[in-house]
Amino acid sequence: MTVVAIGCALASAVFAALGAFLQHSGVRRVSVDGSLRLRTLPLLLRERTWLLGVLAHVGTAATQITAIALAPLVVVQPITVMSLPLVALFGARATGRRLGSLAVTGIAATAGGLAVFVVLTARTAVATPVSADQTTLAGEIVAAFALLLVGFGASRTGRARCLAFAVAAGALYGLVSVLIRRITQAVMDQPGIPWLPWMSLLALAAVFLAGSWLIQVAYASGPPDLVVACGTAFNPITAILIGASVLGETAGIGADVTTALAVCGGTAVVGIALLAHSHAAAFAAPPAEPDVPPNARANSARGR
Repeated sequence: MTVVAIGCALASAVFAALGAFLQHSGVRRVSVDGSLRLRTLPLLLRERTWLLGVLAHVGTAATQITAIALAPLVVVQPITVMSLPLVALFGARATGRRLGSLAVTGIAATAGGLAVFVVLTARTAVATPVSADQTTLAGEIVAAFALLLVGFGASRTGRARCLAFAVAAGALYGLVSVLIRRITQAVMDQPGIPWLPWMSLLALAAVFLAGSWLIQVAYASGPPDLVVACGTAFNPITAILIGASVLGETAGIGADVTTALAVCGGTAVVGIALLAHSHAAAFAAPPAEPDVPPNARANSARGR
């Protein structure tokens, strides 16, 4: 079952990358001055590219729910970070830019660190039941963190605003994973409508909608791979921290494995930082001038 869950998580990363790329393009077409407001929502709902991004995220949700239901959070959630290298590849192909050595190094570090991380956790982590009290505690911690970031982002513009809202969205999506885990376990343990954890379902809808809106605001303020970098980094970080500290999924892991996991996670985070930096460097650099023969330049100067 763990192998199937890992495959579903990989498919989820592909859908997430495609959805992020399409939604960013759609948001940029309707946003004004790098910001997204509620009055522009009707325009967004009529934007075909953005709607295709929504459809891709439906695939993200379906595959991610399946993965979470079949394996511990600390195994499947890190795989979502693979959407970042994929977004960088989609963006490079769409713009005709070649990925620089910094971006390639970032992709290799992210993919390599995550691969070893997932292999180690798949062998040692144990899926544990999620109680109502654990869900409430996780929700309180994440909500407080997200509110602080939203307050900070609302008072800023540009890259700072983009980072704050993207990180807040990533943390909320990490909480979404915990809520999905709680709901799927309840359905598998006691099938039937009366046994559904309704409060968790309502919280799931509210948290998902809040995270989705924050992502759109972040798209309006910054580049897509920067948004995905923050969102996909803090999504698994939040889920892993909750899984390890609140749910106890890593209680049986020894000190040596914990150290190896920390090194792998750190390597992936470094890769994410390199990707984000390579994007900033690429877009900060002025476009290269086309090669023009010397005689053509001379003729152009005489024409002036």
